[in-house]
Amino acid sequence: MNWVIKPIPEIPEELKSFSLNPTTLRLLLQRGFFSKESIEKFLNSRYENLHSPNDLNGVAEAVERIEKARKNKESVVIFGDYDADGITSTVLLKETLEELDFKPRTYIPDRNKEGYGLNRPALDFIKKEYNPKLLITVDCGISNKEEIEYARGLDIDVIVIDHHSIPKKLPAGCILINPKLPRQKYSFKDLAGVGVVFKVCRALWEKFISQKSEQLKWYLDIVAIGTIADCVPLVGENRILAKFGLIVLQKTKRLGIQEIIKTARLNIGDKNPPSVENIAFQIGPRLNAAGRMDHADITLNLLCESDPAKARLAALELESKNSQRQKITQEIYEEAKATLKEGKSYNLIIRKGEKWPVGVLGIVAGKIAEEYHCPVFILRDDEKLIEGSGRSIDVFNLIEAVSRLDNLLEKYGGHAQAMGIKIKPENFARFEDDLRKIIEKSYDKDTWRKQVHIDAEIEAGKIDWDILSEIKKFEPFGEGNREPAFLTKSLIVQEINLVGSEQKHLKFIFSTENTDAKIFEGIFFKGGERSLEFKAGDKVSVVYNLRSNEWNGNRKIELHIIDIKKEKL
Repeated sequence: MNWVIKPIPEIPEELKSFSLNPTTLRLLLQRGFFSKESIEKFLNSRYENLHSPNDLNGVAEAVERIEKARKNKESVVIFGDYDADGITSTVLLKETLEELDFKPRTYIPDRNKEGYGLNRPALDFIKKEYNPKLLITVDCGISNKEEIEYARGLDIDVIVIDHHSIPKKLPAGCILINPKLPRQKYSFKDLAGVGVVFKVCRALWEKFISQKSEQLKWYLDIVAIGTIADCVPLVGENRILAKFGLIVLQKTKRLGIQEIIKTARLNIGDKNPPSVENIAFQIGPRLNAAGRMDHADITLNLLCESDPAKARLAALELESKNSQRQKITQEIYEEAKATLKEGKSYNLIIRKGEKWPVGVLGIVAGKIAEEYHCPVFILRDDEKLIEGSGRSIDVFNLIEAVSRLDNLLEKYGGHAQAMGIKIKPENFARFEDDLRKIIEKSYDKDTWRKQVHIDAEIEAGKIDWDILSEIKKFEPFGEGNREPAFLTKSLIVQEINLVGSEQKHLKFIFSTENTDAKIFEGIFFKGGERSLEFKAGDKVSVVYNLRSNEWNGNRKIELHIIDIKKEKL
């Protein structure tokens, strides 16, 4: 792993008299904050800093069309997606429309049978069962040009609320709301699907039930869950939604979430605020598990449940689905990895399996992409259709590359680092060959070397609670606002032990070289395989995140190790 220390940006004149800790100022400049105003907004972000929903193209038209549906008592159907972002989007819009006296129906496609987005059989079912005048898609729809034309032929008006990358051909004859649309005046482009839905809902609350509009803040828990689970950059408006959503999540009124917290045994409560990690690695995967292993309606119904006993049973079912998901994911991961060589550099990995369930392939692709630091496709191989998920790394825009080969694909969509594809078997060999050529032409071998980017080097003697409190000002951390990584040199290993139920982690005790030695504890998660590299007395350089460890009323500073290297004596 290469260590790259980020350069120290030049301090603008107006900030030279700004009273900030030097490390804090460096971190802010590295993140692109070069004025007092931008720094103030970042460090002291407020709910009021959110842009007006009416700045987003299409929102005013959508509100007008929904007002017409309300006046005429029209039937409305919400068409969602089966992941956490899509489900929270569906719940948010459903309950907002219920506040406006609608009785909306919801439809979430079966991931394994229907795949992502609108499809004709689903539209036929919706027309026959609900006969809506208005269909609203959430977290999908922008790539469904033909399906929306079909819906219009069924005399159904369509509003598309989406955030995915814009296809070459846009749907026509409908209202489109997407911050990424061309000629979009909205300044923040990276909202999650639930973030875009929140904008529409806020506009609806402010127009029709303004006297209750403050109550909309109670929905920020599911907005934060959808935002964080979808791995959008936690900057700008997303950071505000996540920050205040975590506050609401700590005291959530939603029974379904309360039961998920209980069944997952999460340490969240009055004295223990939730973290981004709680959502990204615990709550989010559980919400996704139903759609991956069965049907996302299980999660949708749980989040809308008002009966405590039913909520408890649904949460237990979701916990069971998540356990199944973990087991199958691990099996496919091991099978897909079987022919890969440890330590070898790859610029593209594609693996196919005949009976692999589509619902977990994105997770497997993500794990392998992180491990081998290159784009990865994990696909189910069928006689008639090959389909699955692709995941990439931050230096390679996967969907942009794949879009150049759209003539070979039946369907595709997603984001720069995460996407889904469907392709006929007869086109697959050419697709793989052409994608490799694009990669080889555009990127050299160094692109695929794993790197850790270091924000600052800190002397061991300066690691204290003051610097930790400064770092906390940057929370919540996530995509686009990574937790700062620090480098400290010349630490002495005092102890090293394998820890964890499977002995996969390494625990270090470090000291400084001087006579007034400071002692630090470090934990290297999944570092157990490197245990034989180090021994007591070694002098090391450590790259780490700085954390506090609080247990039984005691607290101490802890280094969460990203990488560690021996120094030459």
